[in-house]
Amino acid sequence: MKASIILCIIASFAFSTVAFSDPAHRGKAPGPCQQILKACKDAGFVKGEAKKGYGLWVDCIDPIMQGMTTIPGATKALPSVDANLVSACKAKHPKFGSGRVGTK
Repeated sequence: MKASIILCIIASFAFSTVAFSDPAHRGKAPGPCQQILKACKDAGFVKGEAKKGYGLWVDCIDPIMQGMTTIPGATKALPSVDANLVSACKAKHPKFGSGRVGTK
């Protein structure tokens, strides 16, 4: 009897894991905004490091989304991001990257 109860618990857990996982997102490429975020991280920009000139948002994401090429106070060069990717991101999330640019 204990074995059948344990088996039922395991089966219930396995079913709930499969039923509630999102198969639509498996193997799917990240959205355009996530690709921009990744490009900035890969280029060495870090969240919380704006005072050092390589902040993730103020020195990379915001300038890219606002079409800037030089950023006051930045210590790293912006990564190259396709303009179509920026347009696609703006279409999905209009306020993404609309914050203050630069540290000084």
